Amino acid sequence: MCAGEKSQMEPANYPSRLMQSHWSAKTIACLIGLVIFLGLTGCAGRQGFYPGHTNDAHNPIQTNLYGQLEGWQPVSFEAKPFASLIQHSFTEEGGDYDPDTSSDGNWIVYSSLQHSPNPDLYLKRTHGATVTRLTSDPASEIQPCFSPLGDKVAYASNRSGSWDIWVVGVDGTNPTRLTGGNTNCIHPSWSPDGKTIVYCAFGPRSSQWELWTVSVETPSIKKWIGYGVFPVWCPNPKISKIAFQLARYRGSQWFSVWTVDLVDGEAKFPTEISSSVHHACICPAWAPDGTKLAYSTVSRSNYEKTKNPVPDTSGEDIWIVDLDGRNSLRLTNTDASNFSPCWGPDGRVYFCSDRKSIDNIWSVKPYRVNFAAEQPVDLSKHPQTAVFAN
Repeated sequence: MCAGEKSQMEPANYPSRLMQSHWSAKTIACLIGLVIFLGLTGCAGRQGFYPGHTNDAHNPIQTNLYGQLEGWQPVSFEAKPFASLIQHSFTEEGGDYDPDTSSDGNWIVYSSLQHSPNPDLYLKRTHGATVTRLTSDPASEIQPCFSPLGDKVAYASNRSGSWDIWVVGVDGTNPTRLTGGNTNCIHPSWSPDGKTIVYCAFGPRSSQWELWTVSVETPSIKKWIGYGVFPVWCPNPKISKIAFQLARYRGSQWFSVWTVDLVDGEAKFPTEISSSVHHACICPAWAPDGTKLAYSTVSRSNYEKTKNPVPDTSGEDIWIVDLDGRNSLRLTNTDASNFSPCWGPDGRVYFCSDRKSIDNIWSVKPYRVNFAAEQPVDLSKHPQTAVFAN
């Protein structure tokens, strides 16, 4: 029987007679049964918990076999692994984009709109507050990428009219253009030995984004390796692969994440790593050891109006996946736009997010919890001693 409620079935002199009677086993059993009965019937009068209750005479509240109230929508539980979330840039105007970390993890290079309407490149300590301006030009500089030694930065700029690939020292000296002409070239990424850069260019004949490589020392040496956009070279010299995004030619036509092997300079074995019919998989980024990829997703409901939107896919999120396509894990939630991931040498995934209204650079360290262990298992350390893919 509920607290504060008096049963209408109880006789007025019942307590006094009970105290004067003998406590036989039969009497106790009857009392227990009576209490259970009164509890079930009495609590039925509490608001909103059982069938038959009405807020008013015209709107009864009904429950189904599973105790769900009519008209209520279930709320899915979703873990948010934000215990290790760190903010690295603190722009209050404009926004910071395209982060990349140095090989020692001490520096971040990125493009920013904090001082001008066109983006420039900036350097900062990973956990510092001050920023150093690397480029200052009326044009736009985007998508910076540290060289393996950390002494140069490759980036895309339209200072010559069209988008081209440039290289500049980390002290801002000796800017050098590697591509030219009327073709737009963007998104450079260094080879592990620092001698070659892969990038994407929009082909004037194919009318598609194409993947090209260019020699840093001899920019006239260029090679076409396939179709795709936003290529990234695997930093592990033992894994000769390039990841990129490629659109499908049927169905949803969303982008998916692919890799291609470089065998004697030739691109072979194109392999789709991650895809979805509900969202685009874009902007792949390699883990330092080359065993995982991080990427961001853009959902259909962001840009297309559909009659039946896909649930829980309303935002832009960061994911990681093994190189063999298994163990996909979402690192961010859909309450903000999260994009442009890159992987630091400490295992943290750096990305851009507008979770505080302005785009800034954040990072999170992915964990998979093993409840039998004292400490979480760090996903940045791959359990396999060799890479099994393709």
